[in-house]
Amino acid sequence: MNSTLNYEKFKFYLQQGFLYLVDCTRALLVIAAKVNDVEIMNSLINVARGTFDVRKQYEKYFEDCDLSDNHKKSRTCSAFTDFFMCAAYHNSVAEALAASYPCFNIYQIVVHHMMNKVTPREVKNNKYEGWIDIYNSKTMNAAIDEVTNITNKLYKEADEYEKKRMREFFKRGLELELVFWDEVYYFNTPMVKAC
Repeated sequence: MNSTLNYEKFKFYLQQGFLYLVDCTRALLVIAAKVNDVEIMNSLINVARGTFDVRKQYEKYFEDCDLSDNHKKSRTCSAFTDFFMCAAYHNSVAEALAASYPCFNIYQIVVHHMMNKVTPREVKNNKYEGWIDIYNSKTMNAAIDEVTNITNKLYKEADEYEKKRMREFFKRGLELELVFWDEVYYFNTPMVKAC
């Protein structure tokens, strides 16, 4: 929170995130199409729309970051999006949401942690203020809470086998999310497998 993150690393992160958001949106729409519950379908469509709209916010706040769809996905970004897309197309709704949930959840945890450590004035003077504003917004928190509520509902309704599978998908999604953050921060490209 003290603005010491190397801006080139941040640009790389945003470029990869910009690409990730397309596949995340696609996967959420595939999952929504598979849901029998119309209310959950509507919620997931709204979350997908909001996910895609984050790209516009990135472009607004970070014009200097060369955001485009012409960049190549990093290995870890590809691994995570391949895993999520594979889960969306080939697994149950519950398993696919569990695969994506670490991404939503980590952002909320990180931003809440940051906001508990700083004052609004410190955020105003931070070069990453736009990113903080995006992920600390009421809209973003509502979308993440909605994904949390849906995932929890599906988990509670699942049998023991499905619960086990959801935990496995969550764990793999979490591993891929952490490797992605590691790659961004250290500019390394570890070999990872999607599924």
